[in-house]
Amino acid sequence: MERTRRMPGWPAVVVGMLAATAAYGQQTGVEASKLDQILQQLSQIQQENQQLHREMDDLRREVAGLKSAGDPQSPPEQAAPVQEKIDVLNQRVEDLDTSKVEAAGHFPVKITGVVLMNSYLYAGRTGGVDLPLTAVPGPGQQSSGATFRNTQLGFLYSGSQGLLGAQLTAELHLDFFGGTLNSQNNLARIERAGIGLNWADRSLTFALDKPILSFRNPDSLSQLGVPPLANSGNLWLWQPQLRYEERVHFSQTSGLDARLGVYQTNETLAGLPATVSLSPSRPALQGRFAFYHDTSGGRRWELAPGFHVSESLAAGMSARSYAASLDWLIPLAPRIDWTGFAFTGQDLSGLGIAALHQGLILRDGRLIPVRTRGGWTQLTLHAAARIDLNLIAGLDDDVNRDLPANGVGRNLTYLANLRFRLAPNVALGPEIMQIRTTYLESGILRVNRYDLALGYFF
Repeated sequence: MERTRRMPGWPAVVVGMLAATAAYGQQTGVEASKLDQILQQLSQIQQENQQLHREMDDLRREVAGLKSAGDPQSPPEQAAPVQEKIDVLNQRVEDLDTSKVEAAGHFPVKITGVVLMNSYLYAGRTGGVDLPLTAVPGPGQQSSGATFRNTQLGFLYSGSQGLLGAQLTAELHLDFFGGTLNSQNNLARIERAGIGLNWADRSLTFALDKPILSFRNPDSLSQLGVPPLANSGNLWLWQPQLRYEERVHFSQTSGLDARLGVYQTNETLAGLPATVSLSPSRPALQGRFAFYHDTSGGRRWELAPGFHVSESLAAGMSARSYAASLDWLIPLAPRIDWTGFAFTGQDLSGLGIAALHQGLILRDGRLIPVRTRGGWTQLTLHAAARIDLNLIAGLDDDVNRDLPANGVGRNLTYLANLRFRLAPNVALGPEIMQIRTTYLESGILRVNRYDLALGYFF
């Protein structure tokens, strides 16, 4: 007898439909996730475009206000700054309207820098080097020419809040000071760099930068590849470091910026014979504590003590390296600022007094750290809206009895420069300098340097 085949009842149908739906959901889960990511990116781009349009509208309103303020009845000395601001704002509006640089993750990257042409004339005991920082024994020489190797290029990145609620920032600064003065051999190199985590009142930064205690630089448009007064009081050597910064507010106008970190010294600059075994780099503990006060006129007073402690290892022996420092920014008058840096310590060639090559001395089987003191000072006169005059002097003075025969007792540099702003982003900088190097046996030797720099900032 043939058996009749029964059709499945409605419960079985429902179970089958649920199973099929679940299988389909598993199959499309990945596609839905990708779609969510695309929608999030589109939403972020839309927000950035809205912010860009708001900035453009604000700038246009500010330009209109400045135009109405700069009427023909205004005195000439007031009309010029107003017109200069209008030119800058118009350029910013055009830049925002026509271009936007983004990283692959759709976060904005800012490009900064300067195209710099420097013409020069060096005369005296230069030793024939590309950039004389000290005078050296030997016949006098003269060199002249022009170069673009001081040109700089910077990339600045700022992302949204991420790790531990901090804003991630990064910067990379390049120049073309590698290689030689030969224009076909100006090689790009990393000058400074950093990756930072920034909170409201503190920061943690991995960087390639100056020593932590030596925050400031003298002003010069001609000396960018090597900072001004290198080997004459400016501890400048860009080295890897990890630093922590805490910002303490005493009031709305005063506070403390405290930096503490580990800096990698360069021991190869100590000047020991090549046959002597030497640890090429050592960790140093450094700090700087900047006390500041902002005046009602928008200017700032700042006083910052600092320190450095490390240990050099050479020839199977050790030598202590240390320094105490003080730097300052003081507005002496409405148009005059006074800045500077001073230090005292020993064995500091690994921080930037490199060309002297006398941080450590081997004598009678002993490793002797050379004691030293020095610093630099600068007086700036804001002569006019577009003209600044800088008078600068720097000194490195080593203890003579620590030095080898005919060592450098002191290296003194003084200079004067002007900065003319020919346009909002174009500057002309003439500069004159004399280097006076005092040797224990050879006496005082001199180098005269004359520079004229023209820079386009962007």
